[in-house]
Parts: sequence; structure tokens; C-alpha cells
Amino acid sequence: MALLRVLTYNIFMGRGDPAALARIVREADPDVLVVNEGPKAPLLWQRRYRELAGRCRMSYAGGGRPAGANGVLVGSRIQVRATAAERIETMPFTPRRGVVTAQLGTEGQHFGVVGCHLGLDPDRRLGEAEAVLTAAARLTGPVVLCGDLNEPPAGPCWRRFREAGFIDHGSDSWPTFPARRPVKRIDAVLVRGVTEVRRHGDPGVAEKLHARASDHRAVLAVLEL
Repeated sequence: MALLRVLTYNIFMGRGDPAALARIVREADPDVLVVNEGPKAPLLWQRRYRELAGRCRMSYAGGGRPAGANGVLVGSRIQVRATAAERIETMPFTPRRGVVTAQLGTEGQHFGVVGCHLGLDPDRRLGEAEAVLTAAARLTGPVVLCGDLNEPPAGPCWRRFREAGFIDHGSDSWPTFPARRPVKRIDAVLVRGVTEVRRHGDPGVAEKLHARASDHRAVLAVLEL
């Protein structure tokens, strides 16, 4: 048995308080951090990802600008076996979208992580979800699907992920957006093939930190593989 702490977090391209952001991550103490709206500036994004990882006391594993600003950071317990970044085709003059995947291991267990940030256009979002599922299908072992889905759990993308076997263990007791006065749960940690979900939702940090760090609140899941 291996316990795994996974945090998903839309960091608003780092526009908030970087000290508050780093403190949230350090106090949540994830083994894996999936970042949405991460650094994406041309020529600078890789350096900024590594700076973010350093502040969070983690390591940059993969993703970033080529994955639509979705990235994966890992703690010292995690072995990185492979990562991939894919871009999802979008309409002209709209934010780039993409998917990051990582095949990882810990304590003799292997597992996969997929990170995404679905778009605001409901007519295109379901197609983006299909691209996420195609990427997730290349991973082996238990798979954790994380990201900002830009719709509540009753929406069609959540339903499509459930149809594909991904289970939502969250509840509306931990809404994620907007961070200052959250009313919607649009950020997800969904699991397939995981033995048990021991905790899901509140990462257990001071409420004021969320409002300072980003426009979203982070979501923590503690999993038994």
C-alpha cells in the first residue's frame, strides 16, 4: 500500500501573492502538484516553473506552455518515469488549451496523473474533455485526473469523465471559485483504479491565504494506491 497526496491548483498565472501561493503548497505537503494557468511566457516559462517548484520545495516534472499552461511538480518521494505535453486545437484569439500527463511511481507502486484546464466555451469544452480522456488512456496503473473544468459537477464534462470510470469524491462543502467568496466547485481531482480516497477537498491551510494567492482555491486528495 502507498499513500499519495495530490493537490490541484489553478494559480492564475502567478498574479497573486507568490509567498501565499508557496505557503499553501508547502503546508498542504503534496507528493504531486498539478498546476493550471501556470507560467507560459515564451522563452521564460521553464525557468519560472523551476522557480515556482523551488519556492514550493518540489521539482518540475513536465508540462508548461506546450501543455496549455498545465504542469506537474513532484515531491522527493515520487519517481518520474515519463511525461508528455499535448496541445488541444482552439479557436483563433482564444487561450491555448492542452493536457499534461505523467507516469509516476512511489513505494513500488506506479500510477498516472493527467492535468487539464478546460475552456470557457461550453460548445467546445466537451471535445476538450475527450482529448483529455485520450491522453489519460495512455497511462497505466491507477490514474488521477486533475484540473479546472470550468463547470460544476452536474456539467457534461464531469459526466463524461464519470462515464469513463473517473470517480468524484468531492462535495460542495469545498467550493473552489472565486477564492475570496467561493460559490462554485469547478476544480476537480477525479480517480480511476485507486483503492481508497481518504480525504478530498480542503487542503487545511488558513482561509486568508487562498484569497491572496489566486482566484481559485486548491483541492487536496489523499489517496491509497
